[in-house]
Amino acid sequence: MIKTLIKLKILKLIIIGGVSTAYALKRYCDQKNGITSKKGKKTLLLTR
Repeated sequence: MIKTLIKLKILKLIIIGGVSTAYALKRYCDQKNGITSKKGKKTLLLTR
């Protein structure tokens, strides 16, 4: 019983750690892609 509870807690920590790592990696990639896309864009100058 106790071993099962310990295994479930360890599994829970592994799942939470994996999800948080994936989220952090996604945010990092989105931020990196956002910087490169901003560099590529040129603003249009409107003249009267």
